[in-house]
Amino acid sequence: MKKRGLMDKKIKFIVFGGDGGTFDIGLQSLSGMLERGHDVLYVAYDNEGYMNTGGQRSGATPIGASMETTPAGKKSYGNRNSRKNMMQIVAGHGVNYLAQANVAYVEDLRKKAKKALETKGSSFLLVFQPCTNVWKFPTSDYVKVGKLATETNYWPLYEIENGEYILNLKNENPKQIEEYLKIQKRFKHLFAPGNEEVLKGIQEKVNENWEKLLLKASPN
Repeated sequence: MKKRGLMDKKIKFIVFGGDGGTFDIGLQSLSGMLERGHDVLYVAYDNEGYMNTGGQRSGATPIGASMETTPAGKKSYGNRNSRKNMMQIVAGHGVNYLAQANVAYVEDLRKKAKKALETKGSSFLLVFQPCTNVWKFPTSDYVKVGKLATETNYWPLYEIENGEYILNLKNENPKQIEEYLKIQKRFKHLFAPGNEEVLKGIQEKVNENWEKLLLKASPN
């Protein structure tokens, strides 16, 4: 419309997509948008699965989660694949601003949304959004689950601005990942005898990812 002279208003487009459409089936088009630097804010709401179609696993589903296509049973402890590091995938495109946020930390999310909208070219927000139905926890625990994800360092709050990593919240005494997992029935099977090593591995991976982030990030 601008080329045709029908408008002269500058527009920042906003795209909303789930983790399935972002991490998997829409990754190609997202990559093209980021590479070309279109003036778009892409918001990925991450509830770690294809929730609109019954709760199948996606590229964002964590290890151990019992999902429709990776059910836990006698021969399986649930999903066996690590979730994709979408922040690193997007960062690899050289965008000026991207951030990881959590709906349980609304003020942090608001500040990041404002920054992303003010950024010229492509920007990206990866937003943690619990799902009561498939994760199987009471609606009254929604904020609690969200906060535990960050309090255990499973879901750190950080930004990457012009290549600089900025840590928004540092837990001096992070909680163990088990506190986050045990409140959700999608991980209930992990607390049965025989899955101790799986739980240990999940905690080790959280610790490893946190240490990697600390090496890159400066405190806010």
